[in-house]
Amino acid sequence: MAGIIALCLIVAAVMLALRRGPVPAAQRLTGVRIASITPAGTDLVVGIGAADRLVGVSSFDDDRDGLAGKPRVGDYQNINWEKLSACGANVLVLQYAPDRFPAYLQQRCAQMGIRIVNLKLDTIDEIFRAMLTLGDAVGDSAAGQRAAAKLRAELDAVAHRVRGLPWVRTLVVTNDESLALAGPGEFLDEALRIAGGRNAAESLGKPYPEVDREMILTLAPEVVIRLVPDGDRKPQVLEQGERIWRSMADVPAVKNHRVYVVTDWYAEMPGFRIGRLAEKFAELIHPEIMGGEKSETRNSNDESGK
Repeated sequence: MAGIIALCLIVAAVMLALRRGPVPAAQRLTGVRIASITPAGTDLVVGIGAADRLVGVSSFDDDRDGLAGKPRVGDYQNINWEKLSACGANVLVLQYAPDRFPAYLQQRCAQMGIRIVNLKLDTIDEIFRAMLTLGDAVGDSAAGQRAAAKLRAELDAVAHRVRGLPWVRTLVVTNDESLALAGPGEFLDEALRIAGGRNAAESLGKPYPEVDREMILTLAPEVVIRLVPDGDRKPQVLEQGERIWRSMADVPAVKNHRVYVVTDWYAEMPGFRIGRLAEKFAELIHPEIMGGEKSETRNSNDESGK
């Protein structure tokens, strides 16, 4: 009798497996399998050397750094739970403010056996901590430590290049049309200071203030750095921004042809490339450190640069 029961159980298990179909390849992987719905999180996972652990990325991630062909599993507004399940992720990297964390998300991930890693990336110190957190998440703490040390060395090198040079009043602009600025207390402000700039928006007291033209004139920046991620794909956005800034001829940076635009994809990202961004800032603010070389970053006051 016991043999008959055992045989029935085996047959039932086989029939159930056949009905479910084959297990997706991603789910047959062992160890940590990461999905990220934040581009900054994806960049940090790649930065610590764990790209091979990525089985799903955000809808906003482009095909770079070995991300081509990775399933797009959603973003902070909408997670594709079917794709997330199919890719076999057991770690989900997020970037939500604590007061905006969706109530259902913790429960849904728990049901699916997915561990949540929610990153806070407002400052450079938090970027360092995120690297260590991700290193622990993939089971390789040393990788996170090495990546953090590498980034710290890059930032220290930038600070060394501008040491002893005068501070330059600089505005970092995140949107030309709305005149949105990088204010005090966040990672762009910190990168700017490392690069030898003094944030002209510091007195506004907000991380990302939006101002009018009169306020730009009052702030009187000597240098303006426009951030337009993937700007090379957005010629109309670049040209519109150039027209906006040329129309403010009394602003010192405009008058002296010191309005620049950075179009790298990571230009506004609190990720592993913040060291490169700080270096670009330094070379624009203090061109004397270039040793006679010209920066490839576009000067948006230069009519010939169109």
